[in-house]
Amino acid sequence: MDKSNTALATRIGAYTALLGSVCAISGAALMNIAGADLDTALAGGDIAGYLAVAGEGRHLLVMNLTLWILMVLLMGVAATAMTTLSERRPVLARIARYSYWVGSPLVIAAYVSWLALVVQVAPDTSPEALLLAKTIGWFASRADWVATILIIGIGPTLIALAGREEWVPVWLFRWSLVTAITGLLNFIAMITGGSGLTSYGFLIIPAGVGWMIAAGIVLYRRIGTA
Repeated sequence: MDKSNTALATRIGAYTALLGSVCAISGAALMNIAGADLDTALAGGDIAGYLAVAGEGRHLLVMNLTLWILMVLLMGVAATAMTTLSERRPVLARIARYSYWVGSPLVIAAYVSWLALVVQVAPDTSPEALLLAKTIGWFASRADWVATILIIGIGPTLIALAGREEWVPVWLFRWSLVTAITGLLNFIAMITGGSGLTSYGFLIIPAGVGWMIAAGIVLYRRIGTA
């Protein structure tokens, strides 16, 4: 790849990784302010309580999920740019890209169905609404976590494997191994049920988003030298 395209991929990778991470953190903050946690409601069987709270904090949750959709789009672009920089291991780069290209549409579908739950169902707590909410909520939650494993669990590991000895430093590669481990923990939490997704399964979020921020900083420092 020529120098101008390398520089462009570096800039795009840096800015989209950092902006995507900001969207992730901002969206999570809005969800916490709204006080409506779908995973906690599903684990505790309190869908009625979730619908009531979601109805009250609807505007915050709509902004939350909109930011998360933007986050996924930005992180997908970031991953594509990062893998473009990885020329020595093209097969691993393509596999990494595939992980994001599968995870991104999956999680967007999850967030849109989640939006339907917030906008169209909440705050109705009739038996029909509860059944619909439980079904949609289960899909939204599981699709979200499966995509999360692909995007900030094994995705960073594949990117780091592809970019080793080119633009990925050793410490960032080691960090990516941690994201893979948290992805495995999240998978275990999904298949075992209970409160795992709100405890040890949640470790993937700080580990994975933190890795994306770190990768964005690494690329940002390369701007002008790439």
